[in-house]
Amino acid sequence: MTKTKIKSLRPTYAEIDLKAFGHNIEQAREKAGTDIIAIVKADGYGHGAMKLAAYAYEKHRVKKFGVATILEGMILREYLGSEPMIFILGYVDGDFFDDVLEYNLVLTMVDEKFASAFNRFLGKMNRTAYVSVKIDTGMNRLGFSPEMPFSDFLAKYENLRPIHVMSHLSSSDSDVDYSNEQIRIFDTYIVNNGITCNTSLFNSSGVSGFNNKFSLVRPGLMLYGYLYGENNVTLRKVMSIHSKVVHVKQIRKGESISYNRRFFAQADMTYGVVPIGYADGYQRSFSNVSHMLVNGVKCPVVGSVCMDMTMIDLSGVDTNSEMHVEILGENITADMWADWAGTISYEMLCGISDRIPRIYLG
Repeated sequence: MTKTKIKSLRPTYAEIDLKAFGHNIEQAREKAGTDIIAIVKADGYGHGAMKLAAYAYEKHRVKKFGVATILEGMILREYLGSEPMIFILGYVDGDFFDDVLEYNLVLTMVDEKFASAFNRFLGKMNRTAYVSVKIDTGMNRLGFSPEMPFSDFLAKYENLRPIHVMSHLSSSDSDVDYSNEQIRIFDTYIVNNGITCNTSLFNSSGVSGFNNKFSLVRPGLMLYGYLYGENNVTLRKVMSIHSKVVHVKQIRKGESISYNRRFFAQADMTYGVVPIGYADGYQRSFSNVSHMLVNGVKCPVVGSVCMDMTMIDLSGVDTNSEMHVEILGENITADMWADWAGTISYEMLCGISDRIPRIYLG
């Protein structure tokens, strides 16, 4: 399907700026002073993991990627081929250990039960496997205690070959002291245990806010143009969402718009219908709160956001002209969406449905 047909399909569409993605990769590398594990889980934070990973691999020499699930890893391997290293950061059921080997994926060992199960499986197969080992330095989610001697891990799990030891910052964008304590605990663990394989601790806010002393970093959100916490990193937004006003209506003062009559016109007014709704990731909580830009004019959302459509106030807009709608982009960011919804930009980006077609530019 051509780009022109995609744009007119509904006609709501997202543009993905590949060069912006590449720029952000290089910003992460420069700030960290090391190479990266590019985090492309959750379909590349809603941007399209396959296209972005291929671009990063082919154009920016990224050879390490992080995903959350076995299925994400399998699909990425099929798309990228055999060379890149793919780390699975989340839990994988034992039923899929054979797929881990077939697709050459790197599992993350997070506790004795998981490590023992994978080690036993490998023993039965007369195989060994590269793994990551996660140390819990204060996130208190997954990982071995920093009290565990690394030599004990190596001795107990003879079929596991650690190539990466990692931890995760819980509050790198909000608590400097706690983050510094996690850094100290992890660094001490690495030094005291004589670990020489790759190590990583920093997520995006860690990369931007702290001096990296480990051999890798794991940027996610910043690759897509967003970042929390104090920083001096220049990023470029990767996704923008556009549409058209597909229907224009007039109502009189006192009449209501949309489900449950949550908006009443304070005066006679003109409003329009934009084909995007909560099934697309445009949250129902945006009702009577958010706005869009129509030909550069700020147009508040009026009434309840519907599953497939949203109504906006067209006061000040020339409705006789073609009406281009900016829903997300440089002027309306995922941070603004998050403020309107009372959440974080991660959730907003990951929630953008694949009903919105992606057009890749660059």
